[in-house]
Amino acid sequence: MTKLVRYSTIRFIPYADTQEFVNVGIIIHAPKCGMLLFKLPEVQSKRISQFFENIDHELYKNTAKMVITDLKRIQNLISGIDDKELAALMDEVTKPKEASLTYSESSALLTKEPLKIVLDDLFNKYVR
Repeated sequence: MTKLVRYSTIRFIPYADTQEFVNVGIIIHAPKCGMLLFKLPEVQSKRISQFFENIDHELYKNTAKMVITDLKRIQNLISGIDDKELAALMDEVTKPKEASLTYSESSALLTKEPLKIVLDDLFNKYVR
């Protein structure tokens, strides 16, 4: 069965004044399936250290832990909500904010693949 999947990259922006960022994760949801998945490492990658040489390692780690906690809470809340409510919720979650971890504009794709495979493929494409 083909399903619509909406996704955003999760971006690490440690310095708001420069707006430079590194993609560090992916969040996807399939409104008709009522599913939300994300992949966001808790530890800072070598890529972040290379891009932001003098970054405080605790900044990413602490921020990622908070975002992961929030996304897990949202995963628990979405059971039983309809597809339009889920889409609206995810629009709210991923809307632009002033934060060191933020989201790209949402994109969409149609797939027959299991969502876990889609998540891994998108992570490999945009983050690795």
